[in-house]
This record gives sequence, C-alpha cells and structure tokens, in this order.
Amino acid sequence: MKQTRNGIPIGTVRGNVRAWIERHAHRLGDNVLEVGSRSHRPNAWWIVNRDLAQGKWTGMDFQDGHNVDVVADLHTMPEDWTGRFSGILCSEVMEHVKRPAIALAEMRRILRPGGVAIFTTLTAFPIHGYPDDYRRWTENGLRVDLEDAGFKNVETGGAGKVTFTHSDHGGQDVTQHCPVHVFAVGCA
Repeated sequence: MKQTRNGIPIGTVRGNVRAWIERHAHRLGDNVLEVGSRSHRPNAWWIVNRDLAQGKWTGMDFQDGHNVDVVADLHTMPEDWTGRFSGILCSEVMEHVKRPAIALAEMRRILRPGGVAIFTTLTAFPIHGYPDDYRRWTENGLRVDLEDAGFKNVETGGAGKVTFTHSDHGGQDVTQHCPVHVFAVGCA
C-alpha cells in the first residue's frame, strides 16, 4: 500500500501536484481564486483544494459543477475583479486553455499587488480533453510565459518521470528522462 499524506498517495502524479500546492499555499493569502475548480464528482481528492483556505476561497470554472462558485471564461474575467485576489491557484488547467497568453495576462490583472499565483501543468502526460487539450510546457517555457504576462520572481519545479528511449538522429538508441509535471509560482 502506498504511503499517503492527507489521504493523497505520495509520489503519484496527484501526490506530486498536491505537494507543490501545499508547499506554497501559505503564500496565497486571504482571498483566493481557484481557476478550474470543477470536480467531476463531489469531493474528488485529486482536485479539491479548499481545505487550504486561509480566508475566502472562490472556485471558478468555465462550466457549473461541484466546487464551482463562479462560472467565467479565463480569457475574459469580470472587469471588477481587477486587483481583487490575494492568490490564484491554477492547477492542471493550462494545458486545456486555448490562448494561454491571454489567460495568463487576465490572471495577472485580477491579482492584487504582492499577490501570488500557483500553477501546475504538464510536460509529459497523455492527451486528454476537458473539453480539449492544447499544449505541454517545460519549466523554462512556463517561466517565460508567466514573465511575459507580468509575473515576477517566478519559481519553477517539476515532478515525476517518464523515460524515453529513441534513436537520436539515426544513431544509437539514447535513453532520456522527462518530468511528468512542471510547476511555477509567480508574484504580482
């Protein structure tokens, strides 16, 4: 049986994601927006993060469902949200965002000065729709995209491992490793 932390298996895909979020959750402040908060069933342990709240926690998704307080489009969030949130959690969402540059700029806009955003997304993971799957990131790629959107002091990390063996330009087989997930924290 796998060892667990707060009921989440340690070292698993979801366990690694949750560990990154927990490591930085204290920085989110007292008014948090969780982007992509919809769970496919009530209290799905791999997506419910409200237990980390230190104040108000608002769940937002593009469609209504469990853990959704506000239905909104990440590309065009309400104008009166400018500078409203002390923290944003965007976990396992960015690969499903059609236009990430627009969405990241919107998240930066609604974050108050000094606020923090936590991101988790994928580098090597099977394609999956919700409703679509558009891209994957490296640590450097995620850092650049966040900085381009106006985030400062970006920290990145990764977790998990996928091993690839391939013929490198027609030569001898080469074995390389790639992280499953890439993570980031950025400040307003």
